[in-house]
Amino acid sequence: MKRFLKTFSVFLLLVVLTIPVHADQKAAEAYTVKVDSGYLAVRSAPSYDASNELAKLYTGDVFYVEMWPSGDYWYGYTKSGVEGYVNKNYLVPAGGSGFHIASNIKFTPDGGDKVLETDHFSLQFPAYIDWDYKIVNNTTLDIIYTPAAKSGFGGNVVTIMAYDWGDNSYEDLPDWSVAGSDENKKYIAVFPTDVRFDPNDSTQQKEYQELLEIAEDMDCNDSSAYNLFKIK
Repeated sequence: MKRFLKTFSVFLLLVVLTIPVHADQKAAEAYTVKVDSGYLAVRSAPSYDASNELAKLYTGDVFYVEMWPSGDYWYGYTKSGVEGYVNKNYLVPAGGSGFHIASNIKFTPDGGDKVLETDHFSLQFPAYIDWDYKIVNNTTLDIIYTPAAKSGFGGNVVTIMAYDWGDNSYEDLPDWSVAGSDENKKYIAVFPTDVRFDPNDSTQQKEYQELLEIAEDMDCNDSSAYNLFKIK
């Protein structure tokens, strides 16, 4: 009996290992390709180069995005399982509609500041401090102090999270404010509760603190705050 159970267990393990994993089983956001002509290339690197094409996608094809790095290229995979980078400017949420916090995201200069804009809002921080953004998923966006991130201390200054009206689950978070709202969403600024810069680096401490103080003014319910978060 023991020999039978052992043999049966090995058989089940082999069956499980041989079951193919399809692309739609992975955690990702589905987007539809939309090109005016030609095709959208899936590339091995986030840059335009004829030598790095892995696959071709055409209008109506679906691409599953796993990572939303800054710049024009997002990382993910096709229905057939080809993984790589595609130009985000030719992707729309699957079905042609749907919310993405970072849709049409871009940087624009504004005097001594750098403004981050999406279809839904804009926010600004000083251009003389090195900061960037990271798209976590379709409802969450991180603002990062780059030197701290590069030195292994995270660098997260504030996280912007979009919530539907009626969803107040953010009230359980330890430190947050309502940065702004429109008819569809509330945009919640969530602040870190631990150190996100190198405490032995005085420059990092100073610059991170400056960004954090600006971020902490993202509060539409505080009339005295100098809120640089603007709803479109």
